[in-house]
Amino acid sequence: MERLNTKPTVLIFGTFHMAPSSDLYQSTLDDLLTLKRQQEIRDVVDRIKQYKPTKLALERVTKRENELNEEYRRYKNGDFELQVNEIYQLGFRIANELNHEKIYAIDWMEKGAGTRSAGEVYEWAKENQPELFQSIYGWLEAASQDETEGVAPTILDLYRACNDPIEVKKHHEMYINMARIGEIDDYVGIDWLIWWYQRNLILFSNLARLATSPDDRILFIVGSGHVQILYQFLEESSLFNLERADTYLR
Repeated sequence: MERLNTKPTVLIFGTFHMAPSSDLYQSTLDDLLTLKRQQEIRDVVDRIKQYKPTKLALERVTKRENELNEEYRRYKNGDFELQVNEIYQLGFRIANELNHEKIYAIDWMEKGAGTRSAGEVYEWAKENQPELFQSIYGWLEAASQDETEGVAPTILDLYRACNDPIEVKKHHEMYINMARIGEIDDYVGIDWLIWWYQRNLILFSNLARLATSPDDRILFIVGSGHVQILYQFLEESSLFNLERADTYLR
């Protein structure tokens, strides 16, 4: 039987985007720089540090890695104020407190194989296939509404949701079912999904490239919609031991 430490370990930490992004649904949180919110972020940082990563990967395109590490160097020297972005609020803090010399940018956001944006697919389905639209996107719209109208969740609550296996699976089901959007010979949803799969395969490839020792413990902080598909690729590769973020957020 193979010993666990003969393979490097990966943990994918799903996040909401603290700053505005290209995602269809945006977070509506209040000011994350208040003392209360900063204490809540501190709590999450302390929990994820228990994973004891040896390498930290972030959702920043590879061509900006030097820029990212220059910011990180300035932060370590006390010359960089953390902006409202999970890269900084979580990533920089975790890496610095675990004495990492550098961090890794592994994202890819080129046009690639895709011919439509996620927004175009969304609008096409809403106009042309309203019942299918509701079955695919309805739960996410409802969740967004609940976030707006309900009691403000803590940061820990949000991260528990981002990494809850049931919620992670719902996100992945939404992407898979986007393949049904369109008509014969006009595969509207697939026109975007081929880019989504291309991007996630590149993320997997870049994660695999980071693993240079069986002692590596890689932490990747990425939008929660990526969690299921990345774990699928990582598991199917047979290259890694996998840990789950929800075990550190209980």
